[in-house]
Amino acid sequence: MNTQLLQVRNLRVEFGRHAAVRDVSFDVFSGETVGLVGESGSGKSTLARALLRLLQPASGSVEFSGLDLLKSPPKVMRAQRRELQIVFQEPLASLNPRMTVGDAIAERLLIFEPELSPAARRGKVAAILERVGLSAAIASRYPHEFSGGQCQRIGIARATVLRPKLLVCDEAVSSLDVSIQGQIINLLLDLQQDMGMAMLFISHNLAVVRNLSHRVLVMYLGRLVEVASCETLFAAPVHPYTRALLAAVPRIPPVVELPESAPLAEGSLAASSIAHGCAFRDRCPYVLPLCESSDPPLLEIAAGHMVACHRSHETLNPLS
Repeated sequence: MNTQLLQVRNLRVEFGRHAAVRDVSFDVFSGETVGLVGESGSGKSTLARALLRLLQPASGSVEFSGLDLLKSPPKVMRAQRRELQIVFQEPLASLNPRMTVGDAIAERLLIFEPELSPAARRGKVAAILERVGLSAAIASRYPHEFSGGQCQRIGIARATVLRPKLLVCDEAVSSLDVSIQGQIINLLLDLQQDMGMAMLFISHNLAVVRNLSHRVLVMYLGRLVEVASCETLFAAPVHPYTRALLAAVPRIPPVVELPESAPLAEGSLAASSIAHGCAFRDRCPYVLPLCESSDPPLLEIAAGHMVACHRSHETLNPLS
């Protein structure tokens, strides 16, 4: 994981006057799994789509293997898409109901490997279906004939048939039963080991992220508020929002306990009141007057550990 694969700098995505992603910067290295966590509405899926140019960011840069994707002409961007693939949240909705499973997977081969003969394409489709735990015989069937877990395996097969360098998983297991989630996670880990690909794994399920990730990004209202290695984040979270997320995980014993005297304030993910100051201030039990007027920058407090909080320097002592 020494080779920098993806470099995101100051990425901003706007919908009208609303900034859904605000000045996000991070890196992904070859073979690495980066978890992206946060509540629903925090901007995770918007960020994923902006990275792949499925929607156009307002500003910032996304460099993939040294190429700025946001400035690349359509022909160049099209060529890069074989290296950048995504698995969506809703397995059935992401598959074309009018295409057979085999045709849906082979479509990528037709686009990016047109020199293949029909027999060679069928062979690759059969191989990837068997690799994701399905029978090659299902290639002639349609998506509605399969369960959610099977459809997600088909989606993973479609995304990995070209052996991409980066796989974005956008809540790829959240709609599946818990028992099926474990199978899909193990499949993704096996494919990552076989293909050497990096993954950006987006989820609100911290237990899943903990089992998959090397590093974790915590997102709140379109901004990254904490970035750390998986081990550090779960052992010693710093940002009050990260602490609240971990405290909400049903574990025995709990991973993190917030002080009873400082509960997380109620609030909603709305950006109407965060033109200035910290976006989390209305829900933070440790808010200061400074938080009202100054937006805390994302700063490194230890090697590889970055936090956007005015009180991050107090982390060696309990916040009060």
